[in-house]
Amino acid sequence: MGLLSLDDPLSKYFDNVPSDKSRITIHQLLTHTAGFEDAIGDDYDNVDANAFAALAFASPLLFPPGAQYNYSNVGYSMLGIIITKVSGKGYEEFLHEQLWKPAGMMQTGYLMPGHTPAVLAVGYRDGERWGTAIDRPWSSDGPGWHLRANGGILSTVGDMYRWYVALRNHTALAESAVKQMLTPYVAEGPEGQSFYGYGWVVQDFDGKRMIWHNGGNGVYNAIMSFVLSDDICIIVSSNSNTVISDDISLQLLGIVWGKELRSNAEEEPYRNNAVTMHILHVIREEGVDFFYANSEKILKDAGFDFENDMQLLGAGEQLMEAEQWEEGIALYTVYTSLFPRIVVAWNHLGRCKKAIGDVTGAKSAWEKSVTLRPQNNPAAKWLHDLQ
Repeated sequence: MGLLSLDDPLSKYFDNVPSDKSRITIHQLLTHTAGFEDAIGDDYDNVDANAFAALAFASPLLFPPGAQYNYSNVGYSMLGIIITKVSGKGYEEFLHEQLWKPAGMMQTGYLMPGHTPAVLAVGYRDGERWGTAIDRPWSSDGPGWHLRANGGILSTVGDMYRWYVALRNHTALAESAVKQMLTPYVAEGPEGQSFYGYGWVVQDFDGKRMIWHNGGNGVYNAIMSFVLSDDICIIVSSNSNTVISDDISLQLLGIVWGKELRSNAEEEPYRNNAVTMHILHVIREEGVDFFYANSEKILKDAGFDFENDMQLLGAGEQLMEAEQWEEGIALYTVYTSLFPRIVVAWNHLGRCKKAIGDVTGAKSAWEKSVTLRPQNNPAAKWLHDLQ
């Protein structure tokens, strides 16, 4: 529409922007290089656009704008606010008119599709019923701005496929705009295995250029990926945090291509490998006290990578499944000492302690977890249930 430029700074659209944030550009918000945190509040805190922007401007940046990549839902909410300022319309209204309706996506939106709870997938977290998205507190025009424009849109697999067709056929966006979206601008990690475009991850996978994005809220999770050269599009949505869409998507792609595929991050499955098996053998055969006293040597002898916690997670999950709670406590105690910022480790430590009746220990572990991730954390509910 020519109503804005990717080089426009935040100061063009907001008053009284702090000096450290005034030169952040739309391009940096789109590519997660603005320096904002991932989140500055809970998804279901009903803050309006002005209150959200004030919170964002008051929050410290993680790094100078443009210096590096850090996935930020905050940045995308700021982009959504800019859309409302430039268009003069509500965020959902603008997307419906300009994108979803031209693409034929009539089941997509926050409130405009008119979804009732009866047609929505019920979410489950760790096997417990969580409810539907609209069971959570929303404002009269949709979710608050901690969620709006960075996620939470309700849709169907069919409508998401219609979005792929619209991108492929340039129905909703011009070819030049799609090309800009799918350009790999910034590496997501130091290995340079994947890159971020505008709202899409761009990755060369098994010799093909794959475009994808996933997401979740600790209950629901979903992924959409496509390979334009093969006209392949795979969309998977899960209503349980124990059934991961990414894994299913990779299996489906392997079926389509006629080969077994594994992601680069999972060349060696984290639950079934020599390191994890050695840890499990020692803690089960030699006992908890031996593991506590010799954990560093045990891990070194196993070949454990002290920069990657996944093998400890794999061992801990299997101890919990076997209801070996004391062994699980030992494992997760060592785990949290080595990786004190891993939320799932604190959550599992608390679950093991609660299983043996140590309510005080469970409370302590879950309180630590909640300080690390206040929003979308099941430990908050578990703490409430302890009261």
